[in-house]
Amino acid sequence: MAPALTVNDGVLVVSLLYLSIDMQYEWHEFVGCHWPVHRWLLVSYLFILMFRLAHVLGTMNAATGSGDFLLNLRHKDNLPRVLMSLTWLLVLPLFAVWTGVGSYWLWDSKMRSSSCLPMGMPLCFIVMWQCLSYAWILIHFTLGCVAWVLERRLCRTESSLRAMEDSDTLSRWGQVSQLSDYTALVNNSLGGLTPDQINALPEARGGDIGLDETSECSICLNELGQDDTVRRLSNCSHCFHRSCIDLWLLRRADCPLCKQNVLIKEEAGPVTEVQTEANRWLV
Repeated sequence: MAPALTVNDGVLVVSLLYLSIDMQYEWHEFVGCHWPVHRWLLVSYLFILMFRLAHVLGTMNAATGSGDFLLNLRHKDNLPRVLMSLTWLLVLPLFAVWTGVGSYWLWDSKMRSSSCLPMGMPLCFIVMWQCLSYAWILIHFTLGCVAWVLERRLCRTESSLRAMEDSDTLSRWGQVSQLSDYTALVNNSLGGLTPDQINALPEARGGDIGLDETSECSICLNELGQDDTVRRLSNCSHCFHRSCIDLWLLRRADCPLCKQNVLIKEEAGPVTEVQTEANRWLV
């Protein structure tokens, strides 16, 4: 995992600290403003520091391999979960409201007096800082939308897993429909077949397809009993417990033994004389 603290964080802290100290020397000059624009600036600095502090602490304490701190809505540890919740539910909404309030205060103060702000605090700086604040809000709002989309995809994938769970699956593997976080997804799914594709594959009892007593499921390494529900893959004829191969096929679309794709491919039709002649001309 990349280090949570970076050089940019150090530059940010030093810059905001310098701006805060510099503003203290001009504090009395803001008295001419109808609204306390100087207090808005100071609080907005604190908000930015709170964002970064929460992100750094959350990243440092998040479990390895759990993905980005703000995108993962399923942190197992208490501290990352609390910091993530505070960021989305408290800090970001308050900062958005505070930025809007600052824009109104600045506009109304300038409308009331053209010399509202002190000479040492150019108007363009405050306007630029507000633009940066709105950009910060937009970036985090986008990240929040991405986190919500990833969580929805996780819920849909868990629904697919629950559709494959039955008494046989639970007895062999326990509950498998609870995913840890969005990093378990591959291309917005588990990476294999859909439940409908898996259910369309043939299944039978072990005794009905002539399995002998030495037959073994290579996934769970247990015997394929005469009364066990099994699937024999059409392309390679390898046989497995249905509950074992179904969970495999949710993540992979090939046979665990020979790696052939389990979906039946259409056979190529006979080559006609016209196709043969066309191929000859192409060559």
